[in-house]
Amino acid sequence: MIQNSPEVGAVRIHMDPENLDTSYGGITASTFQGVATLITPADPFEMEGARWYLLSKVFSSPGDIKTDLNRERLLQETMDKDTNCRPFAWKVLRQAKLAVGATTYVGDTALTAPPFFNNVVRGNSTIWGFETLGPRFINWTGLSREDQAIILPTLQTTNDWIVLALAGRPRRGAIPFCVNGSVIAMTTEGKSCRKRQWC
Repeated sequence: MIQNSPEVGAVRIHMDPENLDTSYGGITASTFQGVATLITPADPFEMEGARWYLLSKVFSSPGDIKTDLNRERLLQETMDKDTNCRPFAWKVLRQAKLAVGATTYVGDTALTAPPFFNNVVRGNSTIWGFETLGPRFINWTGLSREDQAIILPTLQTTNDWIVLALAGRPRRGAIPFCVNGSVIAMTTEGKSCRKRQWC
C-alpha cells in the first residue's frame, strides 16, 4: 500500500512484507499478508483482514465494537459446536441471491455472514444495514434454534423469501423448516457448506 503517493504515477515495490496498523475502537490490530491479528480483552485472535475492515465499518460505533465483536465471537464459537448450524459456501449464496434479487441476508454471525448483501439480520438483531421488506435470503441452518423460532412467525405471514437448508431428515434438536405454502424449489447433491473455520 502506498501512503502519501506522489502526484505522478509511481510503483513502489517492497521487498519485505509489512504490517499495517488496522487498530480501531480501542482494539489493537495489525494486518499482515491478508490476516488481521486482533488483541481483545478476552484474548488475541485472527481473522481475514478484509473481514476485519468490513466489521470496523459496519459495527454500531467505535466505542461499542469491543462488546459487539466479543458477542459475535462467543455466538460463533457456540454455533460452531452445534452440528445443526452450517454456513453455506459463498458461491452458493451468491447464486441464490442473484436468483431472487435479495438484498437482505438472514443467518450466521458477523464473522461468517457474506459481505455481498446490503443488510444482514439474525433473529431480532441487525448486524449491518437495515431490516427491510422485500426479497430476503434465509440460511436456516446458519441460525441458532432461538433465532429460528424468532423468525418463523414472520415467514408464515410473508412470501418474499428464499430459504436454504440442508436436505434430508433434520438432525436431533433442529427445528424443521415447515411453513404452510412453502415448496421445495430445488435439491442438489454436492459440497455446499463452508468449512467450519471462520478465522
